[in-house]
Amino acid sequence: MKGKSIKYGIILLILTYIFVGCSPITLMEESSIEELEVQDGEVVMEPRIKMFASFYPLYDFAKKVGGDLVDVSVVVPHAIDPHSFDPSPRIIAQLETADVLIYNGLGMEPWIDGVLEIFKDKNTIIIEANKGLELIKFEEDNGYHHHEHDHHHHDGEYDPHIWMDPINVIKIAEGIKDAFVEIDPENIGYYEENYINFRNQLKNLDKDFIEGLEKAVGRRILVSHSAFGYLANRYNIKEIAVSGVSPHQEPSPGRLAELTEKAKEFNLKYIFFEGLANPRTAEILGEEANLEVLTLYNIEGLTEEQREFGEDYLSLMYKNLENLKKALVE
Repeated sequence: MKGKSIKYGIILLILTYIFVGCSPITLMEESSIEELEVQDGEVVMEPRIKMFASFYPLYDFAKKVGGDLVDVSVVVPHAIDPHSFDPSPRIIAQLETADVLIYNGLGMEPWIDGVLEIFKDKNTIIIEANKGLELIKFEEDNGYHHHEHDHHHHDGEYDPHIWMDPINVIKIAEGIKDAFVEIDPENIGYYEENYINFRNQLKNLDKDFIEGLEKAVGRRILVSHSAFGYLANRYNIKEIAVSGVSPHQEPSPGRLAELTEKAKEFNLKYIFFEGLANPRTAEILGEEANLEVLTLYNIEGLTEEQREFGEDYLSLMYKNLENLKKALVE
């Protein structure tokens, strides 16, 4: 009888080892990921952090760093102009559930001050993406001055399109990663790996821009919307904008005449139009100055078609590079 008990005990230990010791849950527990869901036989990580990003590029950066462990939502709907968006009470109520909120600042989100009020007594981590970056100040006729960020700027004084420089994006992504690690330190390795992979992609993008535009001639671009100052500054290009910051701002007849003369003076053959701007402005100038219209994405949002094709910040930046090469190199 005693021998049988020992035998049954050994069998029980073997079964425990097989069904528990070698299970996927144990392997995942070793990597500190506790919440699991099984779909089609595969272990799926459940989000540990809830984050809101004010508009698309910040959403995209957070998704790349957070991966499956962060539930990221975007405040401004896709294909909507962030400059003029106004969040509804329902959206503001949803924001109160956030562990992390990231916004651009510099006037990109006119509604943000009211939203920040709801977080005063909460533990939500707030990231203002432009902090610590070298900012570009708007000047008449698109001249630029550079400034380290401080808290004494005025909205509209600085170019808010900070994400158009990939090196800025590396710094923004690092801040996002640090926030995730602060909330979920057990998974520091996961966030670090995602950040490093994204950083390497951005470094390659920067390298490809530098090499691709190395033989650029003229280095001036005529654009329909003053949204490319950081890209122009990074790659030694002069941006001449038809209108100001708002993509809906139409230039006066006098401004159109002036830009037509500039196009002739610098022997420009193209005008760059971005999707959220008024297309008629670029078309009129193209007709007046005999210019071909090319697309240059400012990536403030994605169209439905772009979403269907799986476009993101990186893919659209590479399309920007190809069109810049067409205008400046080929």
